[in-house]
Amino acid sequence: MLLEKDYFSGVGFLQVAREQVFFIDQIFSTVTVYDKKGALQGSYLGKGEGPNNQNTIHGFLPYSLDGSHLILDNFQLVAFDDNFQKVAAYPLAWDYAESYEDMLNNPTAEMLGLYEIEHKGNGYNTPFHYNRQANEILIPMSMSHPELNGYISEEYYKSVYVLGQYDLETKRIGKGMVTRSPEYLTQKFVPNFDFSFFSTRKDGILLSFAIDPLLHAYDLEGKLLYKFGVAGMNMHTSYPKTTTISDAIDNYRADLKRAGFYHFLHHDREAHITFRTYYPLGIDQGTARLQIYHNRVLIGDVEVPERFQVLGKIGDFYYADGLIDEENDVLGIYKFKLKL
Repeated sequence: MLLEKDYFSGVGFLQVAREQVFFIDQIFSTVTVYDKKGALQGSYLGKGEGPNNQNTIHGFLPYSLDGSHLILDNFQLVAFDDNFQKVAAYPLAWDYAESYEDMLNNPTAEMLGLYEIEHKGNGYNTPFHYNRQANEILIPMSMSHPELNGYISEEYYKSVYVLGQYDLETKRIGKGMVTRSPEYLTQKFVPNFDFSFFSTRKDGILLSFAIDPLLHAYDLEGKLLYKFGVAGMNMHTSYPKTTTISDAIDNYRADLKRAGFYHFLHHDREAHITFRTYYPLGIDQGTARLQIYHNRVLIGDVEVPERFQVLGKIGDFYYADGLIDEENDVLGIYKFKLKL
């Protein structure tokens, strides 16, 4: 389904909620709202220093905190009402007491001062989740340290957390949760594939790690409950190993073309259906594949466009990001029905 275009840079992502479609343009920092048929309803925010401007958007969670829209930028979470008037801001900070010297010389996974928010980069929505019951937000974290890192350290893969719990009252990330899949210790080391995506389920979360065919289910405190899943079709798993930061940066995109990996994840909590996009041979192949699980059982594995991320459901249709093509001046979203 094509969407009416307002200002459009071609760099951004889509979201759906409450029978609306949102396009977040990460160059212009705008949020454009459409109805479920693709008709333009309005465009909001944009760069600037005014009270209702927004200069950076890494993540967008519509109709979440007390019904407001939450935006993740570089340093804070910002709440806007349904007319995109700013109502609150929550600075992103970590609750820690260790000295700089201790963190430098004796790093551990419990030192929250060593972490930073793991932004997914332009073109991707950095996922985060509001846990109403605990009045906290789950947010992805990463760590870079000369010794405790993904290039040389086994301990990094054993103990460093991938999610943080942000307390909305203290305005601090006070706890880390969930460590990486054990599959990473079999590689030693593939830091360019050290990423994961998460989605919420009833009373818990699901994580998909790039190199692990199994999906991991946790409770809201990060306790592993079970794993399930099937390896993707014709997965090329000869992952290029990297031991230095400079090599990893230089070869990042090339590495993602050389091996298959698991990527986007969405769980439909009402229907107990999980969607996971994966790339059997790596990126830039023209297509991807989509696994569909119902009650943890694989019921489908189909070819999809290379950019394809299931976002949610409106009525009988699932919506997926998407047709974002600056070169051909196209903006659209995929719609499909699923018959069980």
